[in-house]
Amino acid sequence: MRKRRLLCYRDGDASAVLRMVVFETVLTSARSDLDEALAALYPAFAAYPSPETMHGSPIRDLSAILASLHSAPLRELEVDALEYYAATALTTVGAPDDFKHFLPRILHFSAIAAPQYGFDPEIVASKLRLCEWQIWPVTERTAVANLFYSAWAYARLQHTDIQIRSWNWVRAVATIDLQFEACLALWVKLPIGNAMLQLAEGGREMKGLQRGNGFWAEVPADRRQVILDWMAGEAVEAVLVEAIDLIEATDRWQIDRMLDDIEELRRSRIS
Repeated sequence: MRKRRLLCYRDGDASAVLRMVVFETVLTSARSDLDEALAALYPAFAAYPSPETMHGSPIRDLSAILASLHSAPLRELEVDALEYYAATALTTVGAPDDFKHFLPRILHFSAIAAPQYGFDPEIVASKLRLCEWQIWPVTERTAVANLFYSAWAYARLQHTDIQIRSWNWVRAVATIDLQFEACLALWVKLPIGNAMLQLAEGGREMKGLQRGNGFWAEVPADRRQVILDWMAGEAVEAVLVEAIDLIEATDRWQIDRMLDDIEELRRSRIS
């Protein structure tokens, strides 16, 4: 019988209030960091004006796209006005400087909303690679990197019911060669209930990590292997087992599922 089956579930114990205080403190700090990172994006890319014309594939209605993009100032553009451009930018519509102008607003929606095509963190990361973001001026790269890290840190504190997924940001961070290992290390250092549920979503990522398909296709094999090694290691299993009392009874199956996935991953590495 595995260790987790021997744990006593304690609901409503005296430490629950303290755990809630810690959670609220960490969440408030993470949201503040995210707000600061979002605010810093706009001035970092202020040198790139809104395009007066838009070039792209003849199959796209470029006039309609441009009209939608000009329907409000950048900081006030709504998702509906931006989504078609966000989905097609650089691949069939627009140039890198156009993308830089709209990037702060695109990342804004990526960070605070459930995944939506064009605003998916992995899609944005792929577009950053297309326009060679690694050679951008340091102020621009710093603003982007800070947003990716703070968006992951905020996402990991959200309950999985609201569809904001921290693994989306791990993929994005790894795609553009930021320090995804730091995210993994922090995940197991601070065993907060929601963070453990987000971590438990990793079981769904294992096949993609192993095969390099889906969004994981954008992540080089050596980086995917680092994540798989981390998943199969003792630290992830230990923190999930120790955190079971932090999880609502109705959600504990997610932790059990991830622990089963870890065992399956270990078996697959032996066979």
